Amino acid sequence: MFGALILGDAAVTANIVSPILVIIVALTGITAFAVPDYSLSFHVRLIRFVYIILGYFAGFLGIAFCFVFHLSILCNIDSFGISYLSPYSPFSAEKNSGYFLPPIWKRERRRSFLNTKKPFKETHISRKWKY
Repeated sequence: MFGALILGDAAVTANIVSPILVIIVALTGITAFAVPDYSLSFHVRLIRFVYIILGYFAGFLGIAFCFVFHLSILCNIDSFGISYLSPYSPFSAEKNSGYFLPPIWKRERRRSFLNTKKPFKETHISRKWKY
């Protein structure tokens, strides 16, 4: 880690790379340890190289373009007939959908995008012993 900091600082002072590129390489290197699956980490590594190359050639604009392109691909993916970004990408005005969710014991209904035959998970009050 210390050697990488020294090499990154030397590359920036020699005007070989920009400081934002060093930050992006460091962040992507750290986040590579968060992926537990090897095959997924291989694809994340390829995407990381695309972000680095576009960041090198076009700066922040290249990174933003790559992010928008990547997000548009994720919005078009379907998994088992349901959108990959299901609660967020096709916006639904459902009460228990989105970023702010109620506690688990208050979620009585299944999500509407699942199109289930029984919309309720359990009885009306799932924790009768509490009330």
